[in-house]
Amino acid sequence: MSVIKWIDMNAEKVLASALLAAIVVLIFGNVFMRYIMNASLSWGEELTLWLFVWFVWLGVSYAFHTGDHVRITVLRDVLSERARLYADVVIALLVLGFLIVLTIECIKLIRQPFVASQTSVVLGLPIPILYASAPVGAGLSAIRVTQHLIRTLRLIAETKA
Repeated sequence: MSVIKWIDMNAEKVLASALLAAIVVLIFGNVFMRYIMNASLSWGEELTLWLFVWFVWLGVSYAFHTGDHVRITVLRDVLSERARLYADVVIALLVLGFLIVLTIECIKLIRQPFVASQTSVVLGLPIPILYASAPVGAGLSAIRVTQHLIRTLRLIAETKA
């Protein structure tokens, strides 16, 4: 398996797993420090929050990759197989449009001086790092939706032949 194919199949899964593991370690460490050592980690909660935000956005992309997002399928279920494929194309285009607009608007927000100049309270990290999770996650999701769209268009082409 090529490196690019491996990254395509596993990028979000590996990153989200690493973030989740770090979150668990941080929470466990903070609970241990607070209740056993009577001394809390002052930075643990803030870092956990930051990791969780990144975890959620990567999880959104991973759910697009695996097709595991919640859907309302009442209308889709009554359609023929061919009509379902066309409905999937329309839905994918709408979602893709939303994700592209979300990515662009998030980048605009991050570039605003009032955001770019902020730092987190405890860690002192630049807030744009936290806010960057949204355009990164939306951008990765757009890639996954595009991949789904291409697969659907190929299925439509195969059914015509």
